[in-house]
Amino acid sequence: MMNRLSRSLLLTTFLAVFAGPTFAEVQTSDYTQTRIGMIHSLDLANKTAVISGYRYGFTGAQGWDLPSIKMYNTDFGAFELLKTGMKVRVTYRLSKSSRIVVAMRQVADDARLGVPDVFE
Repeated sequence: MMNRLSRSLLLTTFLAVFAGPTFAEVQTSDYTQTRIGMIHSLDLANKTAVISGYRYGFTGAQGWDLPSIKMYNTDFGAFELLKTGMKVRVTYRLSKSSRIVVAMRQVADDARLGVPDVFE
């Protein structure tokens, strides 16, 4: 009896760990949108930012697919290098609780906020 209970517990644990949903997976839209906005606040611990009034997440839809972040006039960057007041061009997917960042690039301080022009 105890052996059968142990096997059931082991099987249940295995299924919960390996067959369950991917950890940190977020349901997002299938298409992306792009906006130019200003960073108002950053939460380094939770990897989120408020940009032009909207909350953006930087953990990726699956939790491992981190966004591409580039600073102005470089091909390098990181979430930790972002600062409040910066203007950025952000490409994202919508989720229920936030916008999930796919790519972000810092833009010039005189860039116009909103939907970017097609030829930018």
